[in-house]
Amino acid sequence: MKILNYKYIENKNFEDFASGRVIYHKSGYTNFPVRLAGEIFMTCLDVIGKKDDKAVLYDPCCGGGYLLTALGFMLGNKISSIYASDVSTDAVELAKENLNLLTEQGLNNRKSQLIEMYNEFGKESHREAIISADNLLKQIYSQNQLINCSVFSADITKQNSLSQKDFKADIIFTDIPYGNLVSWSDNSPLAIDKLLDTVACVLNETSVVAISSDKAQKITNTGYKVIRKIIVGKRKIELLQKVNL
Repeated sequence: MKILNYKYIENKNFEDFASGRVIYHKSGYTNFPVRLAGEIFMTCLDVIGKKDDKAVLYDPCCGGGYLLTALGFMLGNKISSIYASDVSTDAVELAKENLNLLTEQGLNNRKSQLIEMYNEFGKESHREAIISADNLLKQIYSQNQLINCSVFSADITKQNSLSQKDFKADIIFTDIPYGNLVSWSDNSPLAIDKLLDTVACVLNETSVVAISSDKAQKITNTGYKVIRKIIVGKRKIELLQKVNL
């Protein structure tokens, strides 16, 4: 177990990625620290040997898609496809809205919304959000990114919920339910182990699964080995790979 020393993502102002600014936010959905998200993603890329290539990214507990959307903006030149799923239909709809921001049309539509809000209410926060939208558009242009995004409903604690999916994820990165805002559909203490069983069918031989949780939650699935464990504040991030491939 180690304390994280940032290697890939510099400490800078990430206000353009703030939830509710350009990226859509609804009450009850959690966010994830942007710099930490980037660092974990890049660490996973390094582990699978794709640090200079693009990866397929999947979040099986995506919530409103904040984590994926922030990564898409920040590291879109490292991502070929994004897959997102959640058991909540409301979460799936919000995630679709957010991941659509990774397209030029989607982001321009969001900018038009913000301009209308600023013209109607004259709030400084809306003006700042318009500036952030322009900054994010520049980010898309500079990275020349075109990320294929797919969002779908799935109860990841159910064994066969991904059996009909035809993608393979290089990286699975998820901030699993804990605390007061979100909870598992399956309240079993083995929910994480069930998740790992379910996602096994969309992994390839080198795939990495990065699970962020609180320190109390345990992973006991013997089909995986922990290759790295990182503590950041109250969070524990474990990087796992399948065994006996």
